[in-house]
Amino acid sequence: MKDLLIKRAGFKGEQEMDYYLSLLNENDFHILQDLRIPHGTNYFQIDFLLLSTKFALLIENKNMPGSIEFDPAFKQVFRRYNDTTEVYDCPVDQVKRQVNQFRSWLKKHNITPPPLEFLVTYSNHGSILQNPSKNQEIYHRVCKGGHLVFKVDEFQNRHQREVLSLKDIKKLTKLLIKSHEPEKADINKYNLAPSDIIPGIQCPTCEHFHMERISRKWYCSHCGITSSHAHEQAILDYFLLIGPTMTNKQLRNFLCLPSRSTSTNLLRNMSLQHTGSTKNRVYFQA
Repeated sequence: MKDLLIKRAGFKGEQEMDYYLSLLNENDFHILQDLRIPHGTNYFQIDFLLLSTKFALLIENKNMPGSIEFDPAFKQVFRRYNDTTEVYDCPVDQVKRQVNQFRSWLKKHNITPPPLEFLVTYSNHGSILQNPSKNQEIYHRVCKGGHLVFKVDEFQNRHQREVLSLKDIKKLTKLLIKSHEPEKADINKYNLAPSDIIPGIQCPTCEHFHMERISRKWYCSHCGITSSHAHEQAILDYFLLIGPTMTNKQLRNFLCLPSRSTSTNLLRNMSLQHTGSTKNRVYFQA
């Protein structure tokens, strides 16, 4: 449950930041989100990367309600919320490490790094930022999401010389996207038993289980919508939650289908890879 709450908070924070980023002039930046780039034996992650012809901006975003107090002397942050206090590593140091890793990665690919700026943003409206030591780096490098556009204005005024062409930016963007490796979910750590997994098709609209197969479409009796492709997400969930391969019988049991021919057609239409004869066929993702 804790992991789910963290993921949801992160997703909600990204949605808030999407709005603030939309306020920027779209002609000034190429914006990349949720990058995870291999570098040496490790990876570095960037929540938001803004590329312009004059500089690049790395943003580490946090979605935390409560009082956020920075302690730069000991490189830590205190978060007080609902009568509890939690301690976190300083996010400014976190994004500074990302800057160093990004600079090193650029040099490895024979790209001269542009001026690299960085920010820590707090996108939650309930975040109360406190800087009791009046540390100047915290003051200049940490802001609420709504103040992002003004910080970007400061960087644009600071960097006047063009160091990257639009062609350079497009080339770098393609390289970053090609290098990106999403983090794979580690389902094993949750020790899920087959009985923990709900069979059937989940409605993509109201999220209720389970949809019925009627006239080659999936029908939700709870909200009344129909879908031709609702089974596709369920099959992908199967590969993630249960195993990397699937037989026709396993699919029928998982989707609560009475007909072998129906499950065969669904698998065939998804263009999955397979091995074995028709009777003993096993399906898997490419």
